[in-house]
Amino acid sequence: MAGIFDRIGTIVKANINELIDKFEDPEKLIDQTIIDAVQEYGTMKKASLDVLANETLTKKQLDELKKEAETWHSIAVKALTAGNEADAKKALEKENDCQTRAASQESAYLAAKQAADTVRGKLRQMEDEINDMKQKAAQIKAKAVTAKVTKKATELSSRETDRGAFDAFARMEEKADRELARAQAAEALSTSQSDAEEEDLMKKYASSSSSDTDLALEKLKAELGL
Repeated sequence: MAGIFDRIGTIVKANINELIDKFEDPEKLIDQTIIDAVQEYGTMKKASLDVLANETLTKKQLDELKKEAETWHSIAVKALTAGNEADAKKALEKENDCQTRAASQESAYLAAKQAADTVRGKLRQMEDEINDMKQKAAQIKAKAVTAKVTKKATELSSRETDRGAFDAFARMEEKADRELARAQAAEALSTSQSDAEEEDLMKKYASSSSSDTDLALEKLKAELGL
């Protein structure tokens, strides 16, 4: 019986493990896992029928032997009461034979009962696990969805591709800043040179104007005899 449980369990686990490794559709996978577990339970329950039936059969046979032994014992009592020792002796022999066979049948029944108890325990365990799976299904689905969304958010936040427009805009801003700075620098340089030339010109003619005035003053003094 254990072999049947092991073989079915191995097949189911192999299929489930393959799906879990992919984990592409968590909700569908969880629902399908529960369906598979219920089907596995049904298969095992069907395979267990022979074991359970054998327990019932051996118990029935044991009860019949015990009842037959009691019947022969009753006959022996009646025969002896009637003073027929020969019949009483035969009845006692039949009773003894039934008891001997009952003792052997008792061993068979205990073995069958132990096997049946093992099967019932396995089936109860599966029932409990299936109920537990159903109760936890919603919680697991919620965790799976959260994990999927979190993973997607992480991928989006850390993605370095598909930023062409953003990078182009940043380069244009940088280019504009650089061109503006160059223009401002050229303007400042031009203004500085123009101011310097104007200052030199003023100095030149200011100096010349002062010299001519002095000469005119001396000439005027000579004319006046001063």
